[in-house]
Amino acid sequence: MSANQALLVSEEKLRAFTAVHASVSPTDLTPHILTAQNLVLQEILGSTFYNQLSKQVVNSSLTTVNRTILDDFIGPALCNLAYYYCLPGLTYKVFQKSVLKPGSESSQNIGLDELKYLREVAMDVAESYLKKLQTYLKNNSSLYPAYSQYVLSDGVAPNKESPFFCGIQTSSKYYNKKQRYNYNETESCED
Repeated sequence: MSANQALLVSEEKLRAFTAVHASVSPTDLTPHILTAQNLVLQEILGSTFYNQLSKQVVNSSLTTVNRTILDDFIGPALCNLAYYYCLPGLTYKVFQKSVLKPGSESSQNIGLDELKYLREVAMDVAESYLKKLQTYLKNNSSLYPAYSQYVLSDGVAPNKESPFFCGIQTSSKYYNKKQRYNYNETESCED
């Protein structure tokens, strides 16, 4: 990652959209914002549009349509993605000789299951915002030619598929029985 890479969301906005406390240092947040931008956002937007946004942010020359998408769609998604990525780093600290879980006299540390739950919630919220972003881009593709007419030599093409991963599997035994006996939707599914 370049030292001069543009942050598409500020630390203040990250705090406003998530549960990150004001006492958390920007140096603890910035790497995770960049990780979220590079790993997830660039894949959704494609390198051509992502690079265009980054250049406009660095040069303070955001167009009106790019300001809209950045404020209304990218910002909320990016805040929750960065929160997802920063949670382990805020819970555990890597020092020269070990990994520690800092504590306080007036508070209690969370366990690994609670950390996993917080990350899951953050990712669920981020995926919802990413879906809204993709829907907005699909419905307004004429406003974003760098998205709809990307240049493959720039790097990553936009991922226009759903960001959702659904790990739910229905019982194949029931499904196969339903197909085998040609049940319709109004019949009972009880054995």
